Amino acid sequence: MKFWTSPPLATPLPRPAGDSLQRASVQAFGQQVEIWHREEALEVQQRRQDLREIYELFLASRVLPLQGLCVDIGAGAGWFGLAFAAAFPRWQVLCIEADSARYQALQETVQRSGLENISCLQGGFHPEATASDIPIYQSLKRENHAFERSEILSAILSEFLAQPQWGDFCALPGLGGRLAPATAVSGDGAVQSCPALPPGLLTALAPDLVKLDAPGVETELAQAMHATSTAFVTGRLVSHVPSAALLPQDPEVKRQIYLLHGDLALRRDHEDSLGARRPGLDVVVAMYNARDFIGACLDSLLADDNPDIRVLVVDDGSTDGSGDLVAERYRDCSRLQLLPKANGGCASARNHGRACSDASHIAFVDADDRVDPGLFSSLLELARYGGFNMVEGEFFAFEVDATGAEQRHPQAEQARFSEGPLQRLGEIRYALSPSLDLMQGQPSIWRRIYRRDFLDHWQIGFPEHVRAFDDQVFQLLCAQHGGEMAHVFGQSYHYRQHAAQDIKQGDARHFYSFNMFREVFLRAEAEAWPDLQPVVSALINTLRWSHAGLPAELQQIYREAAVGFLAMLAKAFGPGVLSTAQLERSGIEGLAFLVQRRLNQMADLPQGCGMLHMEDWRWQPEFIEMMGAMR
Repeated sequence: MKFWTSPPLATPLPRPAGDSLQRASVQAFGQQVEIWHREEALEVQQRRQDLREIYELFLASRVLPLQGLCVDIGAGAGWFGLAFAAAFPRWQVLCIEADSARYQALQETVQRSGLENISCLQGGFHPEATASDIPIYQSLKRENHAFERSEILSAILSEFLAQPQWGDFCALPGLGGRLAPATAVSGDGAVQSCPALPPGLLTALAPDLVKLDAPGVETELAQAMHATSTAFVTGRLVSHVPSAALLPQDPEVKRQIYLLHGDLALRRDHEDSLGARRPGLDVVVAMYNARDFIGACLDSLLADDNPDIRVLVVDDGSTDGSGDLVAERYRDCSRLQLLPKANGGCASARNHGRACSDASHIAFVDADDRVDPGLFSSLLELARYGGFNMVEGEFFAFEVDATGAEQRHPQAEQARFSEGPLQRLGEIRYALSPSLDLMQGQPSIWRRIYRRDFLDHWQIGFPEHVRAFDDQVFQLLCAQHGGEMAHVFGQSYHYRQHAAQDIKQGDARHFYSFNMFREVFLRAEAEAWPDLQPVVSALINTLRWSHAGLPAELQQIYREAAVGFLAMLAKAFGPGVLSTAQLERSGIEGLAFLVQRRLNQMADLPQGCGMLHMEDWRWQPEFIEMMGAMR
């Protein structure tokens, strides 16, 4: 048996003077238990708070089996383990504690409790310890016998009693008799040592529930549980443990996780939405005649070898061989699926990809763009730990000239995040901002990932009756309902600029925005949004941008369309919804005067949200194209 110096505690406990134990009465899981401890009042307060805000909340919302094995790692004086054992008498509870003073208190607590389903062991999981350090464990493995985990546990713990370093021990009811060792310290009492438990022990035991408090060995314990059927994991993390390490290897195991890490919490609630979600991310690539660009796009996505990320390529009736190229080039790639469909437009392709997805998170990428290889892995990791409805990366525009040289153009949003990252999750640097800020930004839905249950709950999708700028509704609704959003630094989406883009066309497609904003204002009325000013400002920004990009012969029609649309809003929501200053920012000369004149003409019409159903041929691109063809 090897002995190791115990890993340092994350926050060493203050020790009261003297050796006397204090008694604390704890109410948890519907049980009143007595804990004997040597902890200061603030530490006791923290223990009680953890019971209320972590463990009770987590387990109260789950259905536990009638019996099982709970391993309480970093048990302290038994604050969690004792209350759990009292509440679930048909469970076996093993409390493991490395610190000798805490372990003495744990022994006292267990012995005084009189409970027969709780055991304690002084030992510390150590990353360098292996199963070979416990000879009897090796002999069990050599016999190749399918021992019950209680037999494995009893045999392994019995090995500890053979060591001369151990003196007293306490009873382990239900696990084979007297097995738990007492404390061990070095001769001068300065260095605390305890037997090193191999992380693989957790694999052999395959507990049904693990309570984790093990600084310095968290990643190794997560990996040890990777192949087990452990159904519940809760506790605290001191360092960032990749979420993939904590998820079970077997997709059939629906492991429930609630682990606090600073201000974040890794949890699985949203990933198990409706019981059918695969924990991971599907990236939907809407493709139509993108043969020249699709290879670079998909190669950049697949450069991230994260097995939790899949790519769904929706071929929206391409006629240039794009679908054949993807089918041939990526036929052996298990993480990419080609989904052919009849042509229906970009919105239709995105919705189809979403309907085919079974992942807990989803993203949308344009077929002519690229990404940094680590972009979506970083976004998914932060989304899992933060529970955010949306997580976004950075982006830049790029274009390739006739010589093949690439030029990059940073975006104006850099000023928004001039303070830089204020938080970290491992190597991921990020800042938080209200999603409402997105109302004023360029629609850039493609550098974000979204919780699928968030989109489903708010019925946020892409309107298929339009053939351009369908992402405006999506962006504005996500901005309204998204809450706090995380912005990740150092991972970018590459937004390709080329002549065939919709935004480069100075034609009637710009008039689709009126359709989009009508949809948004109808939702605002139906959902009783408390403040319309963010979406009104977004409308004014769109009017300014579209009007400036249109040829002179369309600008006049666009101005008339804007006047009618804004007058409709004023009649629907009241004149206070628009201000002269806002209208002047539109860049459309005389807009405030023209809107007021239209309102005077509409004075006899009733005011109310029913006005949102007004129609004007100038808001319909098809009519404008028809009028242009007739001229």
